[in-house]
Amino acid sequence: MRIAFSTLGCKINQYETDLMQRDLASKGNTIVSFDEEADIYIVNTCSVTAKSDYQSRQVIRSAARRARGGRVVVTGCYASTRPEEIKKIPGVSLVINNQEKERIHDSLGALCPVTIEAAASPAAGTTKAEHGRTRGFLKIQDGCDNACSYCIVPLARGGSRSSAPGEVLKEFKRQVQAGCPEIVLTGIHIGRYGADLTPAMDLTELLATLVPARDRSRVRLSSIEPKEITPEMIGLLGNGLCRHLHIPLQSGDDTILAAMKRDYTSTFYLDLLQGIAKNVPGIALGADVMVGFPGEGHAEFQNTLKLVEKSPLTHLHVFSYSSRRGTEAAAMKNQVPEAVKKQRNEALRNIGRRKNFEYRKKFKSSEVQVVVEGKRDATTGCLTGLADNYIRMVVYDAKAENIGENIKVRISVVNEEYTFSEIL
Repeated sequence: MRIAFSTLGCKINQYETDLMQRDLASKGNTIVSFDEEADIYIVNTCSVTAKSDYQSRQVIRSAARRARGGRVVVTGCYASTRPEEIKKIPGVSLVINNQEKERIHDSLGALCPVTIEAAASPAAGTTKAEHGRTRGFLKIQDGCDNACSYCIVPLARGGSRSSAPGEVLKEFKRQVQAGCPEIVLTGIHIGRYGADLTPAMDLTELLATLVPARDRSRVRLSSIEPKEITPEMIGLLGNGLCRHLHIPLQSGDDTILAAMKRDYTSTFYLDLLQGIAKNVPGIALGADVMVGFPGEGHAEFQNTLKLVEKSPLTHLHVFSYSSRRGTEAAAMKNQVPEAVKKQRNEALRNIGRRKNFEYRKKFKSSEVQVVVEGKRDATTGCLTGLADNYIRMVVYDAKAENIGENIKVRISVVNEEYTFSEIL
């Protein structure tokens, strides 16, 4: 079978798409681009916001138009939370939830039994999706035990479930041996890693196993909750673990944080970031910040602005609250008008852009290691590179043979939009 994938949303979805592709390719199927003619189109959806649902529906309809007699299969978080909506979209042949991704071959076999069962011998090598990838994603955990009042993810993914440490190490070593220059440990709630295992362990213990086995690869953490960062983890930053943490804030107002059912205060968050920045020179600190949560008035939003300004944050992911059916916040009073959300969103984005520029300026004329990425900047046509502290830059003189290499560059120019560098 010729099978095409389209993936929306988070790194977890990207990683799971890779797993599905590898599984299907190993059984003789051919993975093709979503733009090509295929027998089956698989859409791995996202549902974190109403906009995500809308984008997922657009891609599903696009797949249905391309199919021309082929099959359209939908999976992911939107498929897990709104399966009946998806089944009503013309052209959809099968809807499978997140838990069924691991058995994708069986699901497709039930859909197309004759063709799938006639698959050829296992295909050698890796899937097309892995060729040229300079960052490997390694899912160590899935699901979430938190009950944030706005979040639909626990409904889509279920409770927290950790991968066995032996399996994590095995996959980690596979990526190291494949020459992957950077491996990102990812999950829905990675700070809870190991709590459900017998015997229990934690993320710091896992890192103590993985970091020494990294060889020439570097290790990066995906988003981690404020109260799950340990002193031992901080000690690894810059010592095999990339100098970069993404720590969700959501709001800088304690009343809103309590309504969100977040388990920290604004003071705790600010003290944590200032402590990390003091102990890890040059570290990049990112945050998710939500605007327009029900009950967020002018004063509450100003508290968020003030915290962000005082903090050592270097980049922001700002987004507007989106009501999700089935969550506690959807029934709350004092919903914020969309126009107000838009204004607040832009105000925070402006601060985020300024803080990021101020951060990057500090590294002008510095020599840094970057992993050359397999994509070109749209304006200059040059290849880009990513430093361990999450500075993405244009590498003037990088060539195609440098893709995937960890090379030393000098940062030559920094402006509001770009960081430019050249190979030493």
